[in-house]
Amino acid sequence: MGIYKSKEGKRQSLALYDMQLKKLNVPFTDIYVKTSFGKTHLVETGNKAGKPLLVFHGGNSITAYNLLMCRFLP
Repeated sequence: MGIYKSKEGKRQSLALYDMQLKKLNVPFTDIYVKTSFGKTHLVETGNKAGKPLLVFHGGNSITAYNLLMCRFLP
């Protein structure tokens, strides 16, 4: 079960994550990269013709919420 204390906690956390991503109202792609620390999840979104920008979220946040905070980016 990993970081979750219960199956219900995991379900609720993933439901919140999905809800936050839907709030973006933009297309995105889930990407999984194999690293020396294990499988890492990336969310790709934005202008594909623009310069790439890799944004790291803090430990007390999730990617979906962080992307909402970055809406000012063109």
